[in-house]
Amino acid sequence: MSITPEVKSRGMKFAEEQLLKHGWTQGKGLGRKENGITQAIKVTLKQDTHGVGHDPAKEFTNHWWNELFNKTAANLVVETGQDGVQIRRLSKETTHNRPKPNMLYQKFVKVLEAGVRGPSFLPSWLLLEPEQLLCVPYQLSGPSIT
Repeated sequence: MSITPEVKSRGMKFAEEQLLKHGWTQGKGLGRKENGITQAIKVTLKQDTHGVGHDPAKEFTNHWWNELFNKTAANLVVETGQDGVQIRRLSKETTHNRPKPNMLYQKFVKVLEAGVRGPSFLPSWLLLEPEQLLCVPYQLSGPSIT
């Protein structure tokens, strides 16, 4: 009974030729002590568009509202006294995570255009009248000025 050799890709043939050129023989492990891996790593193509380590079930198993409720409830203390029930916060620390304004658009102003629904953003110099545009100082600088 003859054993048919496995069909090797062009890259696999090249890698095996390189290893054989440096003294490796079939069945030996890699490395100086020849105790490394003996089988080539098989590469598979990633067919989806998600990143490495993406868990598609995470959005269904992540109960963020439950974690938020538990964190908030752990920060409250309910005290019962003669004058009723008192609720006290343990930590007064709050976070204010506000997005920083985009520096690119700081010179823009919000205006409403006629016939357009909602605000649009235009550069402030576009709101000037044509006569006012002629009066806007233009600074020249650089090596082109003599």
